[in-house]
Amino acid sequence: MVGTTLNASGIGAVADAFRSARQITAICHENPDADTVAGAISVALMAERLGKPAEVVSADGIPPQLAFLPRSDAVRARPSLEPDLAVFCDAATMERVGRIAKEEAAWLSRARVLNVDHHVSNTLFGDLNLVDPHASATCEVLAGLADALEIDPDAELATALLTGIVRDSHGFSDGSTTGDTLRITARLVDAGAPLAQIHRSILAELPYATMALWARMLGTMGRDPSGRVVYALLSQQMLDETGTEQHDADGLAEFLSQVKGADVALLLREIGPRATRLSVRVTDGVDATRIVAPFGGGGHARRAGCTVPADLSTARDQVLGAVAEVLSAG
Repeated sequence: MVGTTLNASGIGAVADAFRSARQITAICHENPDADTVAGAISVALMAERLGKPAEVVSADGIPPQLAFLPRSDAVRARPSLEPDLAVFCDAATMERVGRIAKEEAAWLSRARVLNVDHHVSNTLFGDLNLVDPHASATCEVLAGLADALEIDPDAELATALLTGIVRDSHGFSDGSTTGDTLRITARLVDAGAPLAQIHRSILAELPYATMALWARMLGTMGRDPSGRVVYALLSQQMLDETGTEQHDADGLAEFLSQVKGADVALLLREIGPRATRLSVRVTDGVDATRIVAPFGGGGHARRAGCTVPADLSTARDQVLGAVAEVLSAG
């Protein structure tokens, strides 16, 4: 698709697309996190405020800790509405939505695609692209769209928008947090978003089984000889033995990044016999996108990810080699 790159000055075109749509489908990326789920729910809530049928689609469902979000029980595994406006939330590429991109290719080809995101590596794959790499979260971008649509958030919409912002700003501790982020947050709290509950649900509260999984992963911790790189591994056996799923590992990469003296934190997850998912977190002195680039990945300068076509042990060695090259190149 050949799309139009939009920034704040062009947000009116996106608002017009919302207003002219007959119905709206909001789509989450694979292995969904809080920003994509909350963003998609926010899109559906805004569509309904405009009097339009809407649905939220996530091929992989949603993590249990996000069950507090409004309309979370209505999330579907595939589109059911006729193709019209399809809003991709927090996906840097079309392929990031996983099997929906392949299994629903015919449906998507008949839809008008709006790409809403905040990743610097976004490929601008939509017919319309609302991408702000300076925003802390996709939900922060969507808060601006709500303003353009003249929608004042009620408690439900405010809760959804703030959930994405809290998660991707890591409780406002990430360098992407700006004065705008905090001003938007204040408005959402005033509208009824329960900040303390959101923070606890997605950043500070873990089930026992998840803690047991983290203990297994932390048992695999290692670092390079310089101490600048730390890593941990997640195998399918760990998931089976603790009765957990991939989403239960979310947050461990951020935890690893707290190691004193470490500039790079890596979490490598086994997702298949020869497929390893990599999450990278770095300090200000390193660009995470340079680490994942050789593997076709992307993301932000401080947070990035990719899939390495190798088993867990081989992927670890390959990634450590890529990190060493990036660090040696300054």
